[in-house]
Amino acid sequence: MRTDERFDGRSDDELLAAAEQDVAACEELISRYLPSLRRMAAIYRVSGADRDDLVSEGILGLWNAIRTYSAGAGASFSTYAGHCAANRMKNALKKAARIKGREDPIEDLDEPEAAGVSPEKIAIDREFIREIFEETSASMTELERNTLSLYIDGASYQDIAKILGTDRKSVDNALARVRKKLRKKFLQQ
Repeated sequence: MRTDERFDGRSDDELLAAAEQDVAACEELISRYLPSLRRMAAIYRVSGADRDDLVSEGILGLWNAIRTYSAGAGASFSTYAGHCAANRMKNALKKAARIKGREDPIEDLDEPEAAGVSPEKIAIDREFIREIFEETSASMTELERNTLSLYIDGASYQDIAKILGTDRKSVDNALARVRKKLRKKFLQQ
């Protein structure tokens, strides 16, 4: 991902404020944190887990952190973002383990300061993620867009398959293609 010269020298706090109105500011934050997400993915990687998939999950966690961070909560943005990304990666690993019918031990992490997150804030976060995906949705098929939309809303693979009249494997394949497109947009520099 190429960085935007408008954001050179700006702090994370300045980018967070700009990200509310400017997708490019959000992309700049993601670009800054990609090396950390890659290192984190290497740490959480277990046999059979794809590192790029974990990085993609970390990006989704980072997007959530961008939307939900509160400077008054006591943690720095980098600490909060790290917890959000790690939790997203950990949840992806647990979900993959359940799908494969095995339970790999994954050490628990402390939850970020999310106790005060309201349902309204969650809805706003999901809407922000939708806005970011609008940029890449032009390259997605209708199945991929519908699958991603339901996935962002928190539906399980089984529920998505039922709603879309397909099977879980098709849902998994559609999300894998979406991750690949996201990697292409955000991980290639």
